[in-house]
Formats: sequence, C-alpha cells, structure tokens
Amino acid sequence: MNQTATMYLSRDTAQRPPSSLKHPVGVVMAAFVSAAICFWVWETLPGAMDSLNRMIWGEHVNAFPAWMPQVFTMFFLIYIVGSLFPFLFFAGLILLPDRKTERNVSLPFVSIIIPSFNEQANIAHCIESAFALDYPAYEIIIVDDGSSDETLSIASQYDVSVISMGGNRGKAEALNRGIEKAKGEIIFFTDSDSSLDPMVLRHLVGGFTESSIGAVAGMVLPKRNSGYLLKMQTLEYLYGQCIIKTAQLKSGGAVSMCPGPVSAFRRSVLIEIGGYRARTLAEDFDITIAMLELGYRAVYEPRAVAYTSAMTSWKGLNKQRLRWSRGHLQVYREHRGLMFSTIGGSIGMFWLPWSLFIGYGSVFFEMGFLALYPLLVIFSSQPLLFLQLGLLYMIILECISAIQGMVPLLLARKLTPSLALATFTTQPYRIFLSYRRIVAYMQEMQQRQNTW
Repeated sequence: MNQTATMYLSRDTAQRPPSSLKHPVGVVMAAFVSAAICFWVWETLPGAMDSLNRMIWGEHVNAFPAWMPQVFTMFFLIYIVGSLFPFLFFAGLILLPDRKTERNVSLPFVSIIIPSFNEQANIAHCIESAFALDYPAYEIIIVDDGSSDETLSIASQYDVSVISMGGNRGKAEALNRGIEKAKGEIIFFTDSDSSLDPMVLRHLVGGFTESSIGAVAGMVLPKRNSGYLLKMQTLEYLYGQCIIKTAQLKSGGAVSMCPGPVSAFRRSVLIEIGGYRARTLAEDFDITIAMLELGYRAVYEPRAVAYTSAMTSWKGLNKQRLRWSRGHLQVYREHRGLMFSTIGGSIGMFWLPWSLFIGYGSVFFEMGFLALYPLLVIFSSQPLLFLQLGLLYMIILECISAIQGMVPLLLARKLTPSLALATFTTQPYRIFLSYRRIVAYMQEMQQRQNTW
C-alpha cells in the first residue's frame, strides 16, 4: 500500500483547493460579539460578587486582604479565556448559514471494516447491528488483531470475511489489512464495541456530495447514560460534536477528526494517503489531518449515529483518556507544519492551534490554581473568610458551566431531567480530564513507549 501511495503523493495536490472560511464576516462578528460579552462579564461579575458577599456574609468582608479577591479574579480570567469565550464563539459559529447541497443519491458498494481485539463480549452485537443496516450492497470484514479470548471464533460463526492477524500488531495495521481486502468504493469503519443505527450507511454515503470530500464523520454516543461517569461522557461527546464539530463545519467546511466508531472514507483517498500509520495513539485523528494536508475535506453528518461502550470505571477511563491525550499530542507533533497554515483551511489556521494551546495550555493554569488553592486556605490568616469568599464564585461559575452543558443537549434533543441535573456536577470530571492531559504531556516529554 505504501508504494502505491508514493505514486499518488507525487501528484500536484494544489488542484484541490483547501477548505477556507465559508463566512469570514460572520466568523469575525461571532468573535467580536463573544469577546464583547466576555468583557462585559469580566467587568460586571466581580463587582456583583462583592455585593452578594456583603449581603450574605456582612460587612466583615471588607477586612479581606486585597490578595484574596485577586486570586479568584485570576481564576475567573482563566475560566473566561479557556471556557466561556470559546463556548460563546463556537455557539456563534453554529448559527452561521449553511450552504445547502444536493445529497449524493448513488448507493455504491460499501466495505465495512471492524477491527477487534479481545472483544468477545461485544463483537456479536456489533456484527448483528451491521447486518441490520438499511443499505442495498455491502460487505463486512472483521480483522482480529491477535485476540486471546473467543473473539475470532465468535466472528467466524457469521457470514462475514474474517482476517486473523496472527498476533497483536496494533489497530493501524489491522485497519490497513482490512483496506487491502476491501472491495467497496466507500469504506466504513466502526469499532467492535459499537452498535450501529440502521440508517448510518445511507446518511454517510449521502454526504459524499463533492469530489473534494474524502471522508464523512458521524456522531458517536454512549450506549447508556446511567451513572455519573456515563452521564459525563455523554455531555462531553455531545459538546464535542454538536458544538465543536458543527462550528468547524459551518466556519470552514471541514472537521478535524473522523472518529473510529463511525466514519466513511473514499477508498481512493485512503490509498493516496498510504493508509493508517502506527506513529500515534490516535490513528483516526492522524489520518483525518493527513487527508486535509492533501487538500481533501472531512465533513460531519450528525444523523449517522454509532453507539459506543463508554467507560464505566475511573480506572478504565483513566487509561483511555491518557491514551487519547497522548495520541492527540503526537498528532500535533507529526502535523506541526499544518499549524497556522492555510493548507488545511480553518483547521490549520485556527482549530488545531486552539485545541493545542488553549485546550492543553489552559489546563496547566487551571490545575496550578487548584493545587495552590488549598495551600492558600491552610496558610491564610483567615481561612474561613477565604472559603466564604470563594464559595459564591464557585457556585456562579458552576451555573454558567451548566448552561454551557445544556446547549448541546438541546441541540441533540437529549435534554432529560437527569442529564440536565448532571450539568451542575461536571467539575470533578473536568478536573480529572485536565489532570490526565498534564500526565499525558509529561509522558510525551519523557518519550515513554506507546501502549494500546
């Protein structure tokens, strides 16, 4: 495959213009309005907090040392830059008009590739959901990556093509083996712990409306949302897709990542890229950015849904998010030439730099404050007053964060009482994710060995 890709890569890819800003005036206006609202909040809220503190705690708050309010003002600034402004800006972007295009009405043959490794508990359900798809012509290819359980034998009981890797070679190589065997013009990838909506292929294939579109990404949702961790992951998934992916698509006509559980690619584009690479722990992010570098676009189709098995334990979530965070950092490193570049349109000019410098950079300030706060309380000459001063700030910021969490629930029509209530309890989860990002950054700096 790599030799074939070399021939394709020698082509002049400049014939395919990169995605650019679709509504430059609208993007600038969204940024201006968002900045104006944040400035107003910055100017108004601290004074309002002082008044409320006096109303609740009495005039003795005037005895607070000057540094106490300054500490919370600094945390408030981190929140505005790292959370409130991006939310308002992205919400403004999703309001931009969308150019209506005719759906692709052709129904080409599709190859479904399902990589698997020790998924005996899920593989049967995944295959059965693939058999139930509402699509006229497709094949199912199971690639077993050296499972030590009954995954291979279970998959072999179905009328599907089964490839055994003979050992654990890694997901990227398993996917490439599936691509080599695939016959379809369109190749659809899903994970063996996912189940598919019956209309997923029709929606994804319908998204290939232009030759510049190399891939179509669908929406990933947890199978269940009972329990704290599953609720938090549901909120996280919906925010990333209903807000960020939609904002990327509306502003620049492309998204930055096609998720492993529900993505379709043109086979010719996969060959041109050279297939998946094992250089990162985020092969889906890596191949999407590699495709953008060649001038193709990845678009987003929220009606194409796959339901994934989200983590139900902190231990499993810890391992998963450490791998994801390290994988994303590796992608930023491998594609650093795309940063601030027009090659990938708005993805290179804005979205990748934002996700790296704000998405990762702000967590150091946030975690630094959280580490410093207990020390300030303990060693303050007025620890009770310090806690009283901060309590109101924390409540107000939590309420604002809850509103941010409810917006994607509304957009996805998933606003239930239990999920609405969960939006008020996101801080422990956010702190956990921030901490894992810092650990991932440290491990990458130490160049620790990649593990799957």
